[in-house]
Amino acid sequence: MKVYISLPITGHDIEEVEARCIFAKAVLKRKGHTPVSPLDIDHSDPDFYEAVIGTDITALLCCDAVVFLDGWRESKGCTLEHAAAKIYNKLITYEL
Repeated sequence: MKVYISLPITGHDIEEVEARCIFAKAVLKRKGHTPVSPLDIDHSDPDFYEAVIGTDITALLCCDAVVFLDGWRESKGCTLEHAAAKIYNKLITYEL
């Protein structure tokens, strides 16, 4: 199953975000899933937030499920991803 990883990025230490993403990807791979991380997506215009989140949601829609990591409720991007996941009936989980 392809699983999109939703986690807060903006305003957070990028090294900590990367470490959380690496850990989440490893857990998902061990469970036999194919992880999709927003950090691995090619954002053609990384300074234009709306384009970045749009690209991330497009990637999410290509997945079977979405895992929301701690802090997602306080993140504008994660809450948008959560809304998209619900609208498109993606399997949603809050634990790895």
